[in-house]
Amino acid sequence: MSDHINISRITQPVTAEGNDAADWQSNPTAVQEFMRSVSEAGIPEAFDLGKFALNGSASEMESKMLDDKYILGRLAILGQSTVIYAPPNTGKTLLVLWLMIQSIKSGEIAPGDMFYINADDNHKGLTYKLKLAEKYGFLMLAPGYNDFKAESLSHYLQTLIEQDTASGKVLILDTVKKFTNIMRKDRASEFGEAMRQFVSHGGSVVMLAHVNKHRGDDGKVIYAGTSDLVDDADCAYTLDAITEDNGTRTVSFENFKSRGDVAAEEVYSYNHGEGVSYQSRLDSIRAVTTEERAKAEKRRKRDEALERNQDAVAAIRECLRDGVVSKTELVKEAGSRSGISKQKIRRALDDHTGTDYLQHQYWHVDVQNKNAHVYRLNFGA
Repeated sequence: MSDHINISRITQPVTAEGNDAADWQSNPTAVQEFMRSVSEAGIPEAFDLGKFALNGSASEMESKMLDDKYILGRLAILGQSTVIYAPPNTGKTLLVLWLMIQSIKSGEIAPGDMFYINADDNHKGLTYKLKLAEKYGFLMLAPGYNDFKAESLSHYLQTLIEQDTASGKVLILDTVKKFTNIMRKDRASEFGEAMRQFVSHGGSVVMLAHVNKHRGDDGKVIYAGTSDLVDDADCAYTLDAITEDNGTRTVSFENFKSRGDVAAEEVYSYNHGEGVSYQSRLDSIRAVTTEERAKAEKRRKRDEALERNQDAVAAIRECLRDGVVSKTELVKEAGSRSGISKQKIRRALDDHTGTDYLQHQYWHVDVQNKNAHVYRLNFGA
């Protein structure tokens, strides 16, 4: 068969009335015959980008819009995706579970719409958290139980989207590395797109993730993996410990990406003492006030200073015990004995001057004639 197309045959279909355009345009049968002949001839229809337009569905989309509600304190908003990065043993699961429970207690979230997917726990941990789920009504899922598969999560979410049941569902993924390889850009990007689609249809996702082993130059934690999860998320936080004081750990959620009125920082404390049960830890969690936050930050800086100055402090103490008390001689002698630079000795001297031994202040200073600075050890130092 020839591939040649008889253009003259298909551009003007023959009708019983003749070939006049006015005749065949008013004849539906002739028009249908004409369109069939075009299709059979292999001429493609013109591509129209407008077929993808959403116009006309505004009312339907508006009906699916979610009211602005917080689902984890002021850290995450309903209808968004949020990722939280934290070092191991910082309490991210503990705190997120507590925040989930608070949202349920306050009526912000219906417990049956909240799914905690525990993919990073042993049997003991699963059992205890399952008891919490049964007590407060949220639903806990775990890979390997009841045929749930972590690698099928994207497929499950796509099914919810297709069945129009994604709206209002809240997913907590603990931890996200069990669902995708965050170190591979292609996998992380594909997973992020699946989460984006779920959120665009009214779902909410909170992903818990780890940080790099090494901190940044500013001492802050750095998220691990490629940037794709952060790029696709609406909000992103780091969680880090600020202080530990007599078994009480103070931690801070610090925002570094946001869409909406989420908190720039949220600070909590909890009992991290040895031998404390999980329930006791959970019950001990409380939000930290601004004043308490400032005190905790001050303690953290003092602790960091002591760790940084340990060798210099030891050298200064030794010199003071030996009667070297004037600032000029003290800096010179402490530096000579320890091999530490004079600049670092001076900094340590300033960092630990005061009268409160419990605040890592090991000596005090008397300013005498001609501005002479004389140092004395505090009691107990």
